[in-house]
Amino acid sequence: MSRPVLDAAAVKALIAPDSVAIIGASDNVGRLTARPQAFLARHGYRGRVYPVNPRRETVQGAKAWPSVGALPEPPEHAYILLETDLAIEAVAECAAAGVKVATVLADGFAESGGEGVARQARLVAAACDGGIALVGPNSTGVVGTRTGFSATTNAAFALDTLPTGRTAVLSQSGSVIGAILSRGAAAGRGFGAFVSVGNEAALGVGELGEALVDLDEFDSFALFLETLRRPDRVAAFARRARALGKPVTAFLVGRSEAGRALAQSHTGAMIGGARALSSFLEHHGVTIADTFEGMVEMAGALSLRRRVAGRPKRATVLTTTGGGGGMVYDGIALKGSALTGLPKAADAALKAQGLSIKPGPIVDVTFAGARYDTMRAVVTALAEDPETGLVVAAIGSSAQFNPELTVRPIVDAVAELGDGAAPVIAMPVPHAPESLALFNAGGIPAFRTVESCAQAVSALLAEPEPLPPAAAPLPAAVTARLDTLAEGLADEVSSSAVLGALGIAVPASVVIGPDGDVPALGFAGPYVLKAVSAVLPHKSEAGAVRLGLKDRAAVASAVAEMRAALTSNVPGAVVSGFVVAAMETGLGEAIVGLTRDPVTGPMISVGLGGVMTEIFADLAISPAPVSPEGARAMIASVKSFALLRGYRGAPEGDLDALADVVVRLSTLASDARVAEAEINPVLVRPRGDGVVALDAVIRLESPPV
Repeated sequence: MSRPVLDAAAVKALIAPDSVAIIGASDNVGRLTARPQAFLARHGYRGRVYPVNPRRETVQGAKAWPSVGALPEPPEHAYILLETDLAIEAVAECAAAGVKVATVLADGFAESGGEGVARQARLVAAACDGGIALVGPNSTGVVGTRTGFSATTNAAFALDTLPTGRTAVLSQSGSVIGAILSRGAAAGRGFGAFVSVGNEAALGVGELGEALVDLDEFDSFALFLETLRRPDRVAAFARRARALGKPVTAFLVGRSEAGRALAQSHTGAMIGGARALSSFLEHHGVTIADTFEGMVEMAGALSLRRRVAGRPKRATVLTTTGGGGGMVYDGIALKGSALTGLPKAADAALKAQGLSIKPGPIVDVTFAGARYDTMRAVVTALAEDPETGLVVAAIGSSAQFNPELTVRPIVDAVAELGDGAAPVIAMPVPHAPESLALFNAGGIPAFRTVESCAQAVSALLAEPEPLPPAAAPLPAAVTARLDTLAEGLADEVSSSAVLGALGIAVPASVVIGPDGDVPALGFAGPYVLKAVSAVLPHKSEAGAVRLGLKDRAAVASAVAEMRAALTSNVPGAVVSGFVVAAMETGLGEAIVGLTRDPVTGPMISVGLGGVMTEIFADLAISPAPVSPEGARAMIASVKSFALLRGYRGAPEGDLDALADVVVRLSTLASDARVAEAEINPVLVRPRGDGVVALDAVIRLESPPV
């Protein structure tokens, strides 16, 4: 079943149609199904509106039509407000009539499981067979603010004026589009479009994002996500947005276990690991907002990235209030962003105008800044200085009571500076809705919270994440080794053989049969003895590891003791032999693992290894495979590796060699049989001496059909 492509005509019909049918429109203004028609009238939609209701002659004063087929023209967009089974019939009728886009409100589809899944399949078939672009089901509608097209049941759109903007909102929650609208409106921030994607039965976040991203009217996107249904399409959208310089900001629900369970019951979709979802999105250029408020406020602000590019990656805090400015400064510093005070050229320019600012980490104009001319001169000098990266204006009480003195001059200065100057963002410290509106209307993103402001600064100044490389076929030697493995968990010897084929160093070793004698050891001790068994992945807990054996006699004695202990302690465990390996030494241990998330697919991770893995859970994860640059970035983000980066004069570990192991193990993602691969620990030697994989497991499964 092919899904209709959103061509230019369908995109127009989605957010700015010339005509719309409201199928199931109600004349009772108290009913939810009356809202779309009322909102279209309220917000000045100039297209043709056709209420379809076979039981009435008129609906809300407009002529009612008995069916879509009876309309004088095929409407470009149909919003279907009927119950489940009737909605399926209505989509088929829309297809016969030549409707381009249909949005379906009804529930009772895949989110309800059982028969609902089959109903959703029938709904998609009706749309696809008729060439209709389907939004929903479970969609509270679509809004295009430029034309007043507000075909939605969301009550928040009853506001008198529909603010416009250049950010498109795609939400998996229908109620949240109203929350975004109202929170934005309270700060004078508007949006260009809202799409409640519902169950994403045919078109989802990815497909809709790809359709809208090339439109000039949008310069940024805000996503409210509970899961990813078609991550490949979301990735394609994110890559295209990144290439066009249009930032995508997302807020992800389900980061707690309870939240994941709730999201799954709500959407009827499989919910993957929150860290995997975040990592997948971040590595495709999507900024994950720490808070919902942050997503609302950051989405449009990040469009300033193109102006930050090429400038110093640091922020300068300009303030009229020492305490408030310090609060903003501290919040930005906690996010790890670089900060600087008044640059020399800006200082000289201000002194030439008779303005002297006390040196310090913050540009504090104090009470003198509560004058129009002073504030305008300071903003201009800062923004024109090539040493300034980003200006953050933290305005005190004057933002609440005298915005004409401290807010208006900033807006006027920025209006004259042009795109070549350093960009400016703002945070009124008091509650100052008028100032927020002035800033946002003047093209200066303004924030209500320090946390949102600080995250926006961090996102604006950060270098973009390296994109994951395309998967490549595995070398023949690696595939040959994998072909020797049965489904399930492979033992250490078989897993180590795969690592060797990948070019990952493993210790010198010999294998002894389950009842065999210890042969002559062809390498120096001391030695490590381990039982070889696919059912003992955690050998130390089963007494299947002995360390520091000094010679062959000690190894032979340890083998006899281990055979007896395993027979007693782990009855029934199949032990295929024992491996004797050289005992390696190094500076520290890491864990590198490959898993397949049920939503995002293969993910590679690296973090502090050995027994510390579960205690600290300090891991970096990324979609697999990963590039060398991506692997180095992952390692740099692991705080625990400070111990291997020469912290306080300690010797440096060979983290470049560790990055190489991450890259090599990640290539196993291209073989769909590999469900899991883990090296724990990877021993990190001093810089230049490499790393060695001390223990590994690989698990194969039949790839999904």
